[in-house]
Amino acid sequence: MQRMAIYMILAVVFIIGALFVRVATVSHNPDEWHVDPFTITRPVSPNTYYVAPQSMVGATVDLEAPIYTAPAAVMAQAFDEFVLTQPSALRLAGSPAEGWMTYVQRTPTLRMPDYISVKFIDFEDGGSTMALYSRSRYGYGDMGVNKARVDLWLQSLSSFEE
Repeated sequence: MQRMAIYMILAVVFIIGALFVRVATVSHNPDEWHVDPFTITRPVSPNTYYVAPQSMVGATVDLEAPIYTAPAAVMAQAFDEFVLTQPSALRLAGSPAEGWMTYVQRTPTLRMPDYISVKFIDFEDGGSTMALYSRSRYGYGDMGVNKARVDLWLQSLSSFEE
């Protein structure tokens, strides 16, 4: 009986370890994760955070997008430079020159990947705005991780706000 309990514990530890390795080493397909945040459809799960001008998108936003005094090209470059200094963040697809990028950032402890797509657009007056969609790859909830990330990343651009 005791031996069976030890085998069961070892099996559970092995399975958890295998799942951890799988999550920590999963590859990222840009065709799947590089989405236009102006045209997304949100899932029913609460593991996303969405910033956009509500009047320009079909999905319900969590936060109205800021209006910036600088053109989209300047904003995209500033945003990209900041994001690439963040822990475990890398650009998965797109470029500042396109004004549309998707990043992956892994959570510190469990190394879960989250995907963040952002697109900047110009206004006729020389200003700009953006749409940003942050979502978790795994799980139903995210314990506020996506919102906290977006708040921090948007703060890096606050000096450009109207």
